[in-house]
Amino acid sequence: MHYKVNGNLLKDSFAVPAIIADKHLRLAGGEQIKVLLLILRNSDKSLSVGEIAKALKYTESDVEDCLQYWILTGVISEEEGESEAPKKYIPKTDTQKKPSPPPAPSVPAAPVIEYSRPGQEEIATRMSESKEIADLFSELQVIMGKTIGYDGQCTFLLLHDRFGLPPEVIYMLADYCVKIGKPGYSYIEAVGKSWAEAEIDTIDKAAEKIASLDETDKFWKRFILAAGLNNPKPTQKQIAYIEKWTVKQNMSFDLIFTAYEEMAEHTGKLSFAYMDKILDGWYAAGYKTKQDIENAKKVKTEVKAPGGASSASYNLGTFAADNITNKPKYKRKKK
Repeated sequence: MHYKVNGNLLKDSFAVPAIIADKHLRLAGGEQIKVLLLILRNSDKSLSVGEIAKALKYTESDVEDCLQYWILTGVISEEEGESEAPKKYIPKTDTQKKPSPPPAPSVPAAPVIEYSRPGQEEIATRMSESKEIADLFSELQVIMGKTIGYDGQCTFLLLHDRFGLPPEVIYMLADYCVKIGKPGYSYIEAVGKSWAEAEIDTIDKAAEKIASLDETDKFWKRFILAAGLNNPKPTQKQIAYIEKWTVKQNMSFDLIFTAYEEMAEHTGKLSFAYMDKILDGWYAAGYKTKQDIENAKKVKTEVKAPGGASSASYNLGTFAADNITNKPKYKRKKK
């Protein structure tokens, strides 16, 4: 039997780059294909991750994983707009005009390294010539709990050969992603790339990073429970703030949550940037616990001078902390 599309339906159609059918139809997963088709169907609109997730009934995390595949393969690009505007994902086609090259800088710019994905021939060659690569794939199948096909082999070979991660670090990375319920190859590749850029290329560095991520996850679960929030996972920016407060500044949970309460009282919305300003002030003042804040408030007293005049005596550390969250109030002296 032969099959073809009903001709009447072609009157209302949209363009799909030929490379999708020629190459990626056999490489990409079903969810990745659906995400791309939705973007292509709405190529004249600006679609955010949230809108794509809502339309397909996926989680935003899954959508981001799918988008990583198309971005890394060069099929789509991210359009940077104003800070408040959602990102628009634009499929790349041969008909798109290439931007004019920038003027040559006075100092030669560092070359942009583009990582091409290994093909099936390259993977087969690497496996036959390197026992390390063959063992890598074999061990990763145990960690992933399944046979890894071309997509998995391509991802892990990319991490090893292009990004320079040694096998032992790749094992730890894959095991961590499986443990947190994010075994998608696009997600593993994105995390692996970030590790390579941060030079997390030894067992000790990988163990330290995973320990930090585990602590961040524990902190987040405790935080959203105490705050009554529904966010299952923190954003990358929120993770960076949490690591700063808990690791670099060694802040206690109670102190951080006190900053959250201050933030909620003054802004009425979740703002880690606002919390960060509060905590920076408390850190500079040497406060480590919620009790330190309570003690500092007790130190702040007002002493009446003889003759009815009044003057205020403040602890300088307390003033530095209070000045972040409260507008200064000035009292006119009584004559």
